Amino acid sequence: MVALAALALTLLGGCSLVGPAEPVVQAEEPWTFSRYEGHQFVTAHFDLYSTLTDADFEKALPAYLEAAYREYARLIPPKKGEDQRLQTYVFNTRAQWERFAATRFPARFPVYRQIAAGGFSEGNMCVAYYIRRPYTLSVLAHEGMHQYVAQNCAVTLPAWLNEGLATYCESFELPGDKVHFTPRRNTFRINALRDALQSDTVLPLRAMLATDAGAVIIEGQSVKTRTYYAQAWALVCYLRHGALGKYAGGFNKLLDDLSTGDVPVMAQAAKIRAPSPSTTSFGEAVFRAYITEDLDGFEEGFEGYLYDLAGFRQE
Repeated sequence: MVALAALALTLLGGCSLVGPAEPVVQAEEPWTFSRYEGHQFVTAHFDLYSTLTDADFEKALPAYLEAAYREYARLIPPKKGEDQRLQTYVFNTRAQWERFAATRFPARFPVYRQIAAGGFSEGNMCVAYYIRRPYTLSVLAHEGMHQYVAQNCAVTLPAWLNEGLATYCESFELPGDKVHFTPRRNTFRINALRDALQSDTVLPLRAMLATDAGAVIIEGQSVKTRTYYAQAWALVCYLRHGALGKYAGGFNKLLDDLSTGDVPVMAQAAKIRAPSPSTTSFGEAVFRAYITEDLDGFEEGFEGYLYDLAGFRQE
């Protein structure tokens, strides 16, 4: 999921994740959840609440989150005048995480409880728990994008785009004391993609565009879940970097429009033009409006790109 070697050397050496000119933490105070003592850190864009017992890792998180925020803002322009900080909770154990989720989100807890590892986001709130240093950081980058989208986008994103952007932000390296995001070197997603290609379980494009991430989790099929997220990651990579830039213009226009509220209008227009409007999913409609109407042609090129990402030669 991340470049583990470089990350481990940096963190285990006690270095800071980022070395900005100005201090990242604006305020630090004690914070307690239930009987667990922790800290609250206030930064420009985050309220971070932590019960972590790894003090060095905890102190590195505020700078890391701010670096991730800058990455999100490069993808989607932030909403003008938005000054509400994102709420991020990182618990030391899964038991603490489950107790918080059950208390704060009782109706959704049966779904969240099925999450195998990491965390979830609800609106502009992220709730995660410690796994290991590298994987925890990757989860926070993923869920942080969901938080950012919830706060800065005036419309509901189709699942393929929402999850695609989140997985696109998962992978990074730490050369020196800086965070460098490496979206196309997401080892965890590449491995899942290889498994799907080898087992011939890749989702067809139309199914991918129509799939809801929550529904995949509820089904409880871990292999299908990994395949879905890997393909969502690969799809955003292809739109941004593949096909010699053929689709990058439309994709960038989509990202620019997310904060204006234009997407539902464009999606509705696409539905009218689609071959079977009554069966065209919202995700497919948005895709047709911004990317291409030629789904078959796109899928053929995308399939070849999947093999390239996985390091396979397509037969």
